[in-house]
Amino acid sequence: MHNTVRSALKAIAAGATADSQEHQHLDFKEDPARSQKPGGNPEARRTEMLLDAAICFANADGESFIVLGVRDDQAGPQAFTGTQAMPDKIMREIFNKTTPNLTVEATEEEFQGTRLIVVRVPQGLSVYSRRNGAATRRNRKSCIPLSEDERRTLQFQRLNPDHSKLPSPLTLPNLSPLALSTGIQLFNTRHPDDSVQTPEALLRRLGLVTSDGILLKAAEILFGPPQPGRIMAQHLWRTAPGQEPERNDVNSPLVLAIQEMRERVHTHSNTEMERVELPTGQERQIQDFPASAVDEVVLNAFAHRDWELSQPIIVDQSPHILSVQSPGGLPVGVDPQRLLTTPSTPRNPTLMQALHHLGLVEQTSRGFDRMWTSMLSSGRPAPEVDANEFRVRVSFTASVVDTSFVRALSLLHTVIDEQLTANVNVLLVLKELTRTSVLTEGTASELLQLSRQECRETLAWLKGIGLLVTSHSSNLWSLAPRVLAMLRTQGVETPAEGDVQGWIIDAVKGGAVTNRQVVAATGAQSTVVTEVLRHLANTGAIRKDPNGPERGSRVRWIAV
Repeated sequence: MHNTVRSALKAIAAGATADSQEHQHLDFKEDPARSQKPGGNPEARRTEMLLDAAICFANADGESFIVLGVRDDQAGPQAFTGTQAMPDKIMREIFNKTTPNLTVEATEEEFQGTRLIVVRVPQGLSVYSRRNGAATRRNRKSCIPLSEDERRTLQFQRLNPDHSKLPSPLTLPNLSPLALSTGIQLFNTRHPDDSVQTPEALLRRLGLVTSDGILLKAAEILFGPPQPGRIMAQHLWRTAPGQEPERNDVNSPLVLAIQEMRERVHTHSNTEMERVELPTGQERQIQDFPASAVDEVVLNAFAHRDWELSQPIIVDQSPHILSVQSPGGLPVGVDPQRLLTTPSTPRNPTLMQALHHLGLVEQTSRGFDRMWTSMLSSGRPAPEVDANEFRVRVSFTASVVDTSFVRALSLLHTVIDEQLTANVNVLLVLKELTRTSVLTEGTASELLQLSRQECRETLAWLKGIGLLVTSHSSNLWSLAPRVLAMLRTQGVETPAEGDVQGWIIDAVKGGAVTNRQVVAATGAQSTVVTEVLRHLANTGAIRKDPNGPERGSRVRWIAV
């Protein structure tokens, strides 16, 4: 018998009422067959009563217990009225009458000569209801109906549980004094008008201790000693890609480990990979991996990793490639194709909130924005993200710097508002249009990681600030002439100018054209050309040659 149940039964036997012993995780029920006011079908009433209680507890937090055979308004031994119910039948009926099927454990127990049934309801993994959809949730000693918003919130929490909110077996003396001292310093730097002086005050302000004084797992992660046999993070340094690495383990409390890992990466970085003479007369120093991008990717790995997994974070660095791999897939609801635009959904909200109060992370989804901006503005490709259900890997390449693009960026303020020159959408579109002559709504939607509607608004905004212009039916976007001229004065290679839609309309007057011919003539990407051809076909400007292939790049398009 669980200690929670045993302690309550002893208190009742000593003179307390069962009702006084009930709480968030414990409920007493009298078997209707033993009630002083029997009526109807007592077995059916018992099933309904236990079904409601089990659903109520399953939708709450933590494991809970229902004790059948105790009258809750009676004190002393008279409260133990007992039951003849069968545990297997109780478990089967609850399982069969819930959606999804709820598995509970019912066991026969004897207390002071009275037969009782103790039903253990484990921490729920989903949102549970009756077959008709009715669902409640335990709130102290009551069961309250769940609204639709509450159901959605609970479902998200169940799919994305906060491991960092669980209780920790550690106590304050087990935590690292150096880590706590660092935490106090960080907190007071961020909150100079509301400082803390003691570890106890710090833990309370960070929300890392319960009202009963129990530390949460997030406190253990931030300030606790390493777990035996587990490595928090590894830094691998290779003098060349594929070379045998020099390995260094980072096994400090998280508040120290973040800075240790940053320093290891910066120590092995080339801070002067290239110097770029800017047209402004200044000189820009380009390092292999921008410090701001490194800081963000390290912070993201530590903050968003799955702390229930034992694998370490792995930072693999060479002079050419930096990759950071963290255990656990992306949090539930995060689309790898929408990393720049998905609202922040941390896997460990309690830990994230503490990191935010320490000034180590923001609670907005700006981490990926900053990585993209840092890499693009240093003349490099955007980061690559490779994610599956087991891990997330973010990689940077210190490839040959596009010095012409870096020089052009120093003049971008002459053609658009200076405050917008570091905007991630501006940089993405500008870089893309050095490779292709036009953007369509579809290609821009994929590039900017936006829905079609959001993309239309963003493209209109980019046109409004002077970066883009539209042509013909406004379904194609290209760089504004001033922007294009500025890029070319700095030696940026851009595709040959060509209005794809206009070229096609003119070309079909003289005969059939294919996707491949349009790409070769205009410099536009094949996907862009495909969208333009589809648009012209849908509007009746062109049609497929009925004597040619039906699909593929060899389809011939002719005038209507």
